[in-house]
Amino acid sequence: MMNTASYPRSRLTIALTVLLAMQFVGVGVLLPAYAFNQPSSAAFRIFAVAMALGGVATLWGVWQQRSWAPWAVLTLLSFKLTVDLFNYALNLDRLLLPLSELINGAILVLAFRWPTPASTSITRGQRVFFAFVLLLAGWVGVWGMFFPVQAVTIAIPLTVPPLHARFLGAMYLSGATFMAFALAARSWGALRVVVPMIAIWTGMLGVVSLFYLDVFSWDWRRTWVWFVAYIAFPIIATWICWVQRRVAQPAAPPTLPVVVRAYWFIQGALVTLLALALLAVPAAMVAIWPWNITPLLAQIYSAPFLSYGLGSLYAARQRQWSEVRIPTYAMLVFTLGVLLASSQHLALFDFRSLSAWVWFGGFGIAALALASFGFVSATRAAPAARAQQRYQTPV
Repeated sequence: MMNTASYPRSRLTIALTVLLAMQFVGVGVLLPAYAFNQPSSAAFRIFAVAMALGGVATLWGVWQQRSWAPWAVLTLLSFKLTVDLFNYALNLDRLLLPLSELINGAILVLAFRWPTPASTSITRGQRVFFAFVLLLAGWVGVWGMFFPVQAVTIAIPLTVPPLHARFLGAMYLSGATFMAFALAARSWGALRVVVPMIAIWTGMLGVVSLFYLDVFSWDWRRTWVWFVAYIAFPIIATWICWVQRRVAQPAAPPTLPVVVRAYWFIQGALVTLLALALLAVPAAMVAIWPWNITPLLAQIYSAPFLSYGLGSLYAARQRQWSEVRIPTYAMLVFTLGVLLASSQHLALFDFRSLSAWVWFGGFGIAALALASFGFVSATRAAPAARAQQRYQTPV
């Protein structure tokens, strides 16, 4: 899209501008009015003013057809959806919510239709997005793994015991590893598996959280961060995948051994089944889990497991070491983190049960396999990445 208003505006631009103007009634008028009518709500007032200013900037960017406009639209939309969820959870004013969601849905569709070019390299906008995901994942990961008692009052909007906090910490440190390597990546091929995994992980966390709104306190800032993140991250990650779908897989000869692809397939199948069981029959999984969990936590855990599972299945379809290097390292961090966290709470495991042995044995085997793949990948990924960049072209 041209970065100038001197070119005729498309019908898409006009339609999106009209919808954003309608959305601005809530973002720029009703929300600030509500915020400034509340006593002792300085932080909320600042948030409302920031959203109003963001709404103005987004309207201007779309009308001027700026290249960053879809990023602004999707970000503003995510905040608006979070505010609508706050409205619904506290039963403030549900009368206009159906209309608001119709407008939001139409904005989402038009944002995906915005003519954003695909890129074989990592764009600045993508790096900014990865940095925000890294910031949240690293924050929760460090607090959960190393300061589990304090994590529930600082980083996690749920009250969980230390082992649960450490387990979540291992997951989030894995997510931070994904994003740290994503920031350093140079070509889309290295992120072909990673970005869909972000969308699945964060999207599922957001969906599961919707069924347990009563356990979240909207007086906590971490609740707002939780819902903004798990609405914005999956929407933006899905949009990136949508834009990048035009980047073809490299035509270079495959370098990924059959045994590695077979491992990814087996791991993907097993972990996906585990995730679906945690999501669909949480009560049954609570009964056989190697340590005490609740149905809520079972379904929360299903989100990253589903991401790992489907991501592994997708990794099994790749051809180059460079395309599975980041998932290898990130999942290795997860397996090692789980083993470390579990070793700190051995008293909570009943080794007379099969589930405890499956837990430690399964993660141990996965850690050994991923460590070996990571070593091989480190020695082969650089030349493979150079070859991939030569062959990779948009279609």
